[in-house]
Formats: sequence, structure tokens, C-alpha cells
Amino acid sequence: MIFSSILKLPTKYALRCRLWGHQDVILCLAVSNSGTLLASGGFNGLRVWDLRKEVQLPQPLQMRSPKDPITTITWLTQNDSIQETLCCRTGLGYLLIWRQRPHTVVKFEEVVARRISRGHEIMAIASDAGNGTGTRIVVMTQDKRVQTWTIDSRNRLSNVFSVELMTSIPHAVYLQGCDIIVFGMYDGDIHVLRSDNGMVVETRSTGMTTGSACVDKTGSLFIIDNAISGFSLHRLNDGSCIRTYNTKLLKMYPKQVAFAEDGMTIVGGSDNGLVYIFEMNTGTKRQVLWHSRMARTQTIMTYDGEDHTGIIAVSSNNDADNMITVWKKPKRDLQLQPGKKESSLQALFRAIRATIQFLMQLLTIAFTVKLAYDVVVSYRLSNQLNTD
Repeated sequence: MIFSSILKLPTKYALRCRLWGHQDVILCLAVSNSGTLLASGGFNGLRVWDLRKEVQLPQPLQMRSPKDPITTITWLTQNDSIQETLCCRTGLGYLLIWRQRPHTVVKFEEVVARRISRGHEIMAIASDAGNGTGTRIVVMTQDKRVQTWTIDSRNRLSNVFSVELMTSIPHAVYLQGCDIIVFGMYDGDIHVLRSDNGMVVETRSTGMTTGSACVDKTGSLFIIDNAISGFSLHRLNDGSCIRTYNTKLLKMYPKQVAFAEDGMTIVGGSDNGLVYIFEMNTGTKRQVLWHSRMARTQTIMTYDGEDHTGIIAVSSNNDADNMITVWKKPKRDLQLQPGKKESSLQALFRAIRATIQFLMQLLTIAFTVKLAYDVVVSYRLSNQLNTD
């Protein structure tokens, strides 16, 4: 029973490492599609890290002004390339794309550098594999514009459309089939655009002030920083609020929030150096992670590794240490999904678990035999004493 209880204890996120390299404010984070590379950007340019070795890779060369910060980062999804491709946006409106050099995982070269706005900050970006014409990239800028581009295997960037929203400054974007879902900054509006021409076909509202926003894998729910109580969970089809997660705000700083563990948990930043983890269905606070005593934790992200779930956080004020904190939690469910190969680590864990279960069964049998033996001996001794 003791061994069984230990095996069923829920695992928690544990500090894995702290990464140092930035000399100024860090504004954005992104983990590659393989789950092995981390990109971070801010006022001190771009950095790329190897998460397995926990080291910084050679810094990609940025040809723009050093005063032009990297504001957002995305790893592109491409069907026609096995190389990782990194897309960055800057405060002065540049779209920058770096691609892995052939036969290497540690060096990137710049293949696209184009100013796509009139000096306005690029607020957010999303991408998918497109429909055969190349990778589709949706870009949103501070002047209320939503643009769609495609990039082909020869790194040629082509514009599909550019439209201007009437009211909202776009702040977050999600691609859902033939629709582009755009979240407005602060006004709580959600705009649904057609992906072929950018026509706004519907506008919904959360009824709340919206900071950052994140849509779950099912495309049916989204979580926002409501800038009042903490975070709020909503239905995507109508914007209605399902549940709130209170973090007892001291000041109303915008902060990022994300889903983790296949949407079962909510992870969000704070104004006091902490990272909060909530149960999605119940709203129960599961764990609180410490990032910094001095800084606001406004920038966070989650990712899925091969055998773990990860959380990464950075500080966004320049009077604090410019470090990146990484936490990891092993995946408890080691059962294979259909069509997925078993990793060596999964096989090891499965073997260890099977061995422990076998030993527990042997201990149970031995304990039962010993108990029966003691009962028989006690009975015989009692009969002998009565006879005497």
C-alpha cells in the first residue's frame, strides 16, 4: 500500500535551469516544433538556446538597428523543409526570417528582411503550412492592420491581403481552418476574418478588458489576461466567460497566459515575480513557481517535450536580472498513442514501473504467507498450552 501511494503521488514542476545571456529586457519566447530549441528576443536582440544541453547557440546576426527590439517570435511550420525556420518581428515593423543552415543545428542564416508596416510595431504573428502555395504567415501591426503573407521554399515572400480593423488594435491571432481569429487589445473584441481576403465576417466580445490571449488545441476555448482579477476562460464560439482564476493582483500590468498539459492546466504570469498554475476545470491553484523577487513575470510560455511538459518565464523590466527560468514536469501518462514510437526513456520508465509492480506483488504474497504461518503457529502453541 505504501509503494502504491507513492506511485500515485502527482508530480510537480521542478526548476530545471536558468539561462543567462541577455543584457536588457526580454520581450518574447518561442520553442521550436521539435521542442529542443528556444528562441528569446528583446531590446538586446535575438538569442537561440539548446534546451537539451541548456546552452546558448551562436547568436543570429541582426542587420537592423540595435535600437530596434525583437518584439515577437514564432517558429514557422513548413511542409517542404526539414530545417527549423524562425520568424521574428521588430518594434519598427520589420519581418525577419532565419533558417537553419543545412547539416547543422547550431547556426541560422537570415533569408528574409522586409519592413512590412509604416514604422509601426508588429504586435503578433501566426503561421501554418498553407495550401500548397507555401507557408502562410498572418501579421498584425499596431496601426490596426492585419496582413497575410506566404513564403515558399525559395524564401520568396508574397502578400495575399492587407486590411485595417475599424476599432481594435490587434494583439493576438489564431488560425482556425478558413478563418483568422483576431483578439483586440484591451477592448475585449474578437474579430473573425476570412483567410482568403481578410473580410470581417463576425465580431464577438468577451465583455472584459483583454491583455494576452491563448486558444487551446481543440479550438473551442481560450484564456485571457483580464487585467482585473487574473485570468478568464471563455468559449471561442461566442466569447462567453466560463471561469476565472484569481491571482490577487497588486498592479494591473499586462501578462501572458497559456494552456499546458493538453489544455488541462492554465499557466500565467504575475506582477510579483511568480508563475501561477491552475486546474482548468476546477479553478484550483495547483502550484506557484518562483521566478524573481524583484521583477514582474509578464512573459511566459509552455511547451511539450518528448517526455516532459515545460514552462519558461522571463522578466520584462530592466531593473532586474535578465534571466530565463525553465521548469519541467515529467509526463505521467507513458502509454503510447496510436502510430507513435516509444522513446528509450519511455521504455525505461515502463520497465521500472513494471518491475516495481512485480516486486509489490511478491511482497504482498510474502506478507500473506507470513501472516498465515504466524496464525498456524499461534494456533498450535495455544492448543499445546491447553493440553498441558
